Amino acid sequence: EAIQPVYLQQGNLRAVLGAAEVRLSGDPSQKLPERIPVFISCTPGPVYQWQSVEWTGNSALSTITLTNSVAIKAGDLANGALIEAAWDHIRDEYGHLGYLEATLNPVPVYDDQAHKVAYKISINEGPQFHFNVMTITGLSLTAEHILREAWPLKPGDIFDKTIFDQLLTELETHRERIFKQLPVHYDTVGHWLQTDPAKGTVDVLLDFK
Repeated sequence: EAIQPVYLQQGNLRAVLGAAEVRLSGDPSQKLPERIPVFISCTPGPVYQWQSVEWTGNSALSTITLTNSVAIKAGDLANGALIEAAWDHIRDEYGHLGYLEATLNPVPVYDDQAHKVAYKISINEGPQFHFNVMTITGLSLTAEHILREAWPLKPGDIFDKTIFDQLLTELETHRERIFKQLPVHYDTVGHWLQTDPAKGTVDVLLDFK
């Protein structure tokens, strides 16, 4: 998990790491040393350049928008970290529009002679969700009222997941921005999004402990 990203960032998209192997030498009857060498075979493979990306299944986001979300141009190093970041950014963009169950299926197409890679990505956008209700447990009535006042979405609004994520960040790291001078006491905030695909609604559940 620590080594693989190093290869991906260098464009070694097909790097193969073997299993860890311990090789001991010396008298087997003696106590093992405090430090034991561990060997891992690494086959980096070729360094790939970015070629292109092709999208299918998208309608809420245009092909131009999706392509511009990839911060790599034709001929650039195919940095695996940037590629994964692009997929995550696109998922966030769908969440911003209420598509909480959107999935991406990136399939790389390698040209091993030219050392280039293209991606064919099928998208399943799923339903667009609208906010329904927020359920809060573990807060005083005053604190709950303040929190509800700070929540900008009304029932029926398109559910913007970035707003939900920002709320969680403030509750966990900057609670004073929401509750002001009101003393509130909690250690953790349990949070769930309960979706109803048939109705296209989502409930927000917050549990303060």
